[in-house]
Amino acid sequence: MPPPTLFKYIGERALIGIGGLLVILLSLVLLTDLIENMRFISKLSEGDFNLAVTLTLLRAPSLTLALFPFVFLFGSIWAFYQLNRRSELAVMRSAGLSIWRLLGPAALIAAFTGVVIITVIDPVSSGMLAYSERIKNIKQGKDRNLMRVFDDGIWLRQQDARMQILINAKTVDRDTSALKEITVWRFGPTGSFIERIDAEEAVLSGRTMEMRDARLTPIDSLQTRQTPVYAIRTSLKPEDLRDRIAKPETISLWALPNFIILAEAAGLKTVRYHMRFHDLSSTPLKLLAMVLIAAAFSLRPLRNGGIFYLVSFSIGSGFLLYVLSEISKALGESELVPVALAAWTPALVASLAAITTLLHFEDG
Repeated sequence: MPPPTLFKYIGERALIGIGGLLVILLSLVLLTDLIENMRFISKLSEGDFNLAVTLTLLRAPSLTLALFPFVFLFGSIWAFYQLNRRSELAVMRSAGLSIWRLLGPAALIAAFTGVVIITVIDPVSSGMLAYSERIKNIKQGKDRNLMRVFDDGIWLRQQDARMQILINAKTVDRDTSALKEITVWRFGPTGSFIERIDAEEAVLSGRTMEMRDARLTPIDSLQTRQTPVYAIRTSLKPEDLRDRIAKPETISLWALPNFIILAEAAGLKTVRYHMRFHDLSSTPLKLLAMVLIAAAFSLRPLRNGGIFYLVSFSIGSGFLLYVLSEISKALGESELVPVALAAWTPALVASLAAITTLLHFEDG
């Protein structure tokens, strides 16, 4: 690390560049999201500007998380460029400071921010995003079919004007979307209990749910009646077993391991949740890689046209990192490569490439 005074100065330059860019980009993103939410509420019978603002504010932490890698890349480039342009970098180097010591303040900020994201920002972000999704579903009338995962399997609720149905299934067959070891409670429109149905298996077919080897226990009788097939009307579809489950973005890093265990026990596909867990875990390394890449581009001696090449390489590297991240994500979610490898590869490749470039620069 550089001397305390110099450490503070470089850290302040990095914070100004990163913080200023974050404010600018976040303002643009929030404005765009507000416009999108206003389009959303324009399609509702009950909606106003306050609702659009509320949804935008609830989504703000989640949008901020998506911006952080690019903010650290371009913010660090600006900070290092300013040091280089005013020849401050040359003075520091002539005083015997290595490139690694000069990178210390910005690297420490990146690593610390990554830890804060994991421990503080992400839990808040996921909770607020989940709440905004619930509001949107309620406004669109999509809250009638809800799905939750607990220790005893999955729970679904369906409600319409005629009746309410509460469903508990131990597992779900991933290939056929059949519900195994299922129990159904039927209620009237006022919430009065009608009957309980137990079955070994239930299959969603069209607008009905067909239960095999069903055992019926109506409220007006203590005797159980058994039937080979029993069908009830439902609006549930096979895709609801995938779409109605909580989105990965609405679950914090600390809640993901337990959720993955429960979902896998229930037979649900969890690759997207594994991907998010490893992607979040790699955040400190990812932000550190952005600082290293910024240093590799902006700490070189400036020559004629240097600013043009700096901007070009910065935009190009940001684009390449985005493409690499998307390709890795697609490979991981399609299970063509291990999920952990797909999630960590962009950060590792970026870090190794930047370190190699900086070593070459340091050794002259």
